[in-house]
Amino acid sequence: MTEHIRKAIHVRLMSFLNAAGLHPDRIAKVVFSGNTTMLYLLFGLDIEPLGRCPYHAGTREFRGMTPSDVGLHELSCAEAAALPVLSAFIGADLVGGLALCRERGIESNAFFIDLGTNGEIFAMNGAGEVFSASCAMGPALEGMSISWGMTASPGAITHVDELAGDLIYRMIGEGEPSGMTGTALIDLLAILLDRGDISSGGALARSTGAGSIPADKTGREMRLWGEIRLTQRDIRNVQLAKAASLSASRFLLEASSMNPEEVEHVFIAGAFGEHLDLDRFERLGFIPCFPNADKEFLGNTSLKAAQKSCIDPGFLDRAVLLRDSVKEVALSSLPGFQDVLIQSLDFPAGRCGR
Repeated sequence: MTEHIRKAIHVRLMSFLNAAGLHPDRIAKVVFSGNTTMLYLLFGLDIEPLGRCPYHAGTREFRGMTPSDVGLHELSCAEAAALPVLSAFIGADLVGGLALCRERGIESNAFFIDLGTNGEIFAMNGAGEVFSASCAMGPALEGMSISWGMTASPGAITHVDELAGDLIYRMIGEGEPSGMTGTALIDLLAILLDRGDISSGGALARSTGAGSIPADKTGREMRLWGEIRLTQRDIRNVQLAKAASLSASRFLLEASSMNPEEVEHVFIAGAFGEHLDLDRFERLGFIPCFPNADKEFLGNTSLKAAQKSCIDPGFLDRAVLLRDSVKEVALSSLPGFQDVLIQSLDFPAGRCGR
């Protein structure tokens, strides 16, 4: 894995330098960011302790290295580093997002979630204390584990809307669609939920009102466009992702002694979150209802924090100090967590605040 990761980075970097007409000697600094496991693999560290109880991350900072240490031998004039991690399951993605929020002057009453296969969340209460947790959301939001799911590439449906009772879509490229991205799936489920084509429990409806799309005779799938279908299993995978996110959010708010009404800033990060329809995301209940908060997409904060580290010499030091102030909440060890996780599977009966 270490060899594959280093080779992939090397190929991408050399391709970029060739396209930009830059000699490798022009690169002065390389900064990496990612989850703890990927950074360990990149730097050739032992990942076994990360996946075995007590899930210990012995190395949490990555500095004082050269690009040659990760196979980038052409960058002879550069230094290499990575954003710090908090623990085995809370990586540089969250630490970078926290540091960027603090750079913007956010010091209290904030909620942050970085969406991905492993969701990383922090809650910052009125006293400025930061509590963080991770949750296993799975790959459904990235188009994986979905019958007709795919990444954002040609042929992918990226968004779904309703027009005069019909489902219409936007896609990348021309011709017939090949599948759906996670953002399209969120749109689709929110629309179907409002129309009654799926229940709050996630079941496909056998028969529905005029203009709706019933499930097939088996009750297990719904034909959409061409060969593209939505299956009962697809809905269940989204429910598992949203239950993990919602239950983790609820316990994190409780740990921070903060009510949803107290939250003033909600930040959604991740490449997926950048293209998400927030209203529909909330409709499915991925996060609690925050009635008094301003909500903002921050995009890929992991990448933005790495960029900041390249041009701001003090950013990594500030990120380390912030990291050291974070209190991690181990969700799986909390009494009642599994019960709340199961209770969070259902979709909300109505929209947030209505």
